[in-house]
Amino acid sequence: MFSSGRVYRTLTWLALERGVALPDGEAVLALIEEHRLEIVAEPGLFRVEVDGFDPGVVLDSTRVTGEIHHISNDAAVRRAVLPMQRGLPADLPVVAEGRDMGTVVFPDAQVKIFLTASIEERARRRQAELRDRLAEDLPLEEVQEQVALRDALDEERDVSPLVAASDAVTVDTTTLDIEQVLSAIMERIPAAWNRGPTGSTS
Repeated sequence: MFSSGRVYRTLTWLALERGVALPDGEAVLALIEEHRLEIVAEPGLFRVEVDGFDPGVVLDSTRVTGEIHHISNDAAVRRAVLPMQRGLPADLPVVAEGRDMGTVVFPDAQVKIFLTASIEERARRRQAELRDRLAEDLPLEEVQEQVALRDALDEERDVSPLVAASDAVTVDTTTLDIEQVLSAIMERIPAAWNRGPTGSTS
């Protein structure tokens, strides 16, 4: 599984750690030049490292989430990281997720699925993630405001806006658990792609 958001979250974390006053696109582009950002493959997932270091779960913190739009909304930054995103190992099957995967990064992907859910349910899931993985205990109302703000910023940006690809299948996960979501996805994967229990799909 590859998440394009990890690239932008890693850059946001790096900018915050280096004291960059966001939004300073030139300074962020300089960070890309000065540091080695690399997508590293592991069994079942890809992670993004900076100079061989994996920032880890801090990438999902509210500190990073609150500033990521400065990075992801910058057209020059997106152009700079696009070759890295598209340079995933060609010999590996890839499941990629992100807000512009089907429209910009992999527009020729054979299967595109646009997962969605109600704002209330997404806020509930995000609140649980913050609590369980990051020990951040935020009121549901505050989390919902954060989710809605990020959606608005991503939908309204000029470059790579959040939108379903014209050939994507929309799956509403509001009332589905994780097993049901996986089942809904797998129903849309060609049977010929199934490599068995140890394989993956792309």
